[in-house]
Amino acid sequence: MKMYPRSFFAVSLMIFSATAAFTGWRLLPHQASTQIDCSSRVIMRFENMDKENVNGSVHFNFGPGGKGSMVVEGYTDSDEGSLYLQRYVKFAYSVRHVSAAENHYMINQWQASASSIDRSPDIIFDYFMREMSDSRDGLFLNARRLSSKTVLFSSINSPLYICTLKSGSTFN
Repeated sequence: MKMYPRSFFAVSLMIFSATAAFTGWRLLPHQASTQIDCSSRVIMRFENMDKENVNGSVHFNFGPGGKGSMVVEGYTDSDEGSLYLQRYVKFAYSVRHVSAAENHYMINQWQASASSIDRSPDIIFDYFMREMSDSRDGLFLNARRLSSKTVLFSSINSPLYICTLKSGSTFN
């Protein structure tokens, strides 16, 4: 079979385009991979504080468009006794894709509010949120995939949570 230069060029161009599109689709990070919906158990004791700690659950939702939310619920122990904690946090975030198994979430603006049944001291919740600080005004969470159903969230200071992905949520 005799191939003409123009036909050979057109076929080569089609094969190259298909290969480049497939490679880009498989290797480039997708927006959906930055969205996480997960829950974790929390037991946090604070340094230089004798009795203050948090024992409960935290639910993260890094949604589309750089908007997210977090719910912290459980109990705080302090000089005031064991008190119920339920805080809702809304935040804006940006994400940096580090690798296929790791993302950095920079939380630039966040606002917390207590539910009507929350009786815990504000200072304990402030310490809780400060654990995610990266020495700036914002918060920093490094998300690393441990398995298809778990993600490790850590700050610059330490590992924080092993978060179980909710049904339908993936970390690509």
